[in-house]
Amino acid sequence: KESCSILMISKDMEWMLAFGKGVQRFYLLNERRAETLEAAESRMLESRPDLVILAVQDGLPSMDKLRPIVREKMHPPVPVIVIDSKPEGLDQWIKQGAEYACARRDLLSAVKHVQQIMRAARFDSVLHAVEKNAKAVADRYERIYHDLPDPVAYVQDGLFIDANPAFLRTFGVKNRAALDELTLMSFVPHKSEKGLKLLLKKATEKEVVPSERFELQTIDGGKVDMNVSVSGIIIDGEPGLQMYLRSTDAGGGSVGTGIDPTTGLAGPRVLAASIKQTQERSEAKAVLGYWVYAWVENYRELWQRDGYKAAEILIASVVENTKRLLPPSTEIVRFTDDGLALWLTGNKEETIKRVNGLITHLDEVVPENIGRLVHPKLFAGINEITTESTWEDLVSKGFRSVRSLAASQSSDRVAEPMSGDISRKDERRVNAIQSILDEQRIRILYQPISALEVDGVPRYADRLQVLQDESEGSNAEIMEVDKLIQVAERFGLARQFDRIKINTMLQDILSYNGDQRALQCFVSLSTDTLLDETFPDWIDSQLRATGIAPAQIVFELRLDNLASGFTGAIHIINKMRPQGSRFALTDIGRLDTNVREMLERVKPEVIKLDMREIDTFEDKEEEDFMREIKAYAEANHAMLIADHMESPAQLSRVWPHDIQYIQGDGIVPPMEKFAFDFNEPLF
Repeated sequence: KESCSILMISKDMEWMLAFGKGVQRFYLLNERRAETLEAAESRMLESRPDLVILAVQDGLPSMDKLRPIVREKMHPPVPVIVIDSKPEGLDQWIKQGAEYACARRDLLSAVKHVQQIMRAARFDSVLHAVEKNAKAVADRYERIYHDLPDPVAYVQDGLFIDANPAFLRTFGVKNRAALDELTLMSFVPHKSEKGLKLLLKKATEKEVVPSERFELQTIDGGKVDMNVSVSGIIIDGEPGLQMYLRSTDAGGGSVGTGIDPTTGLAGPRVLAASIKQTQERSEAKAVLGYWVYAWVENYRELWQRDGYKAAEILIASVVENTKRLLPPSTEIVRFTDDGLALWLTGNKEETIKRVNGLITHLDEVVPENIGRLVHPKLFAGINEITTESTWEDLVSKGFRSVRSLAASQSSDRVAEPMSGDISRKDERRVNAIQSILDEQRIRILYQPISALEVDGVPRYADRLQVLQDESEGSNAEIMEVDKLIQVAERFGLARQFDRIKINTMLQDILSYNGDQRALQCFVSLSTDTLLDETFPDWIDSQLRATGIAPAQIVFELRLDNLASGFTGAIHIINKMRPQGSRFALTDIGRLDTNVREMLERVKPEVIKLDMREIDTFEDKEEEDFMREIKAYAEANHAMLIADHMESPAQLSRVWPHDIQYIQGDGIVPPMEKFAFDFNEPLF
């Protein structure tokens, strides 16, 4: 749900309660109240509300007096809904500056007005974000345009509309005003006129025109050889031309459709046009092949260390081997200075096999004339090309998949094509997870939560362990638990792990030889479980069936999980807290606005500190954090646990702050049963 902050200026408690319940059906309500003008102003300046509810009552501020605050002191202005006891004459409040006015008894209209205000605010926020992003993009491209080393000009009917500084420098034009006195033909010698005019004519008729090489001249008659790329565009509603020029002496990736001098490959627009033409003459939803974005990771590193020439030798070697190893039907373009774009036909498995073979081969290649031993390190992203594929989507998916794969430090070098919404790697992982669930290859361990001053209360936190598939022997690959849960979360399988874990824990409690009712079990819940609407009733029925008291269960809510499953968490809290269950907010290592908000909304009985993060603090930062979190815990009667204690040495960070409860592999590792003696001193 979207959050809604409302400042209520009213004394009518009954109406405010009913109104608040109505709003809570649609929003997470953050309600504050005031009865004087000074208090209302203070509340608004402290934290801007989404709207103000003003009741027409004796002793309360009038709309006239409130208007200067909401209209002039608040930016943007805060809308006001006036609630009058009389249904007549409501328009007077609108004239005085209220957004809406309604009668006290018309509660439904008041809630609808809130929805309209929130909807308008959301649209306004979206528009502001779009405007901000558009300005950022415009600024970015403006900087690129002005800083680009290659000349760019915009021409209409032979006259210059604009040109970047590189154009002025290249052709010796003093300034922008001087350019206005010239025409395009001022820079074209007689022998190039016919060819250039023909290129300009083609650009007005066709979407994609190959670039051509021309001899041009500077303002003082000097010669410059340029690759000229021209595109038809609209300037102020009229047809015009964009001209991109690159010196024939310059190397690197070709922009547009020109030929790259290093590799002899065309630019990306040629491939884009080829794909588009094939799409237009193909049947709907047909698979046309596979788009491959191939990124040479060490191109830039080599450029920085050994220079531009060495980096170009590397990319030329990659292109040479790519042409030799891939089928002749493969279309290849130089997409960026360090990347190639390829279009392969054939089926998915063949494409993956060929790309993996290319990468393996390049790992053994040593390009000549670089001066040292260097192997091209290639990463590739593969995506299916259909008649519905857009060029922008192919580029975006290929780029993001390759860069994220490289950043992940994974041994994989190919981001495989998508099958529906699941990649082949995820298909394998989902199948592996389903196999683990079907075969019950799960072990639940329990980690003691120890007290520095012995109190004899047995507290255990659950830990999940995945067992090896015995049928695959010692070669079986075991997915790390964290990664397994991440994949399970994405595909709605994590809730099954949680239910197996809880059922196992309840059975272990019933089979415990000691005092079963004394056990306190901390159970972590996944986001998937928080989103499971049936979970609150399910856990309630499980506890009733086993006779285990809800007060013995502490549900752990991770801070990150709450961001996606807050509503579900509230449903569980509302169901189980009245029965005695407690809730822990875990992985707390900071006290920013988000954490404070979650503390306020969840009101946890237990707070588990993430000592991994706290270990990175400077002394003063740690002292400030510990003092503030302890103050909160004391004020709200919350239990503090120092979690993720990876070494006894970390106790030096716990003792000074008088934190009594600790947990971590470095203190007491997880165990199979409830077998820890909580009556013995820990040290």
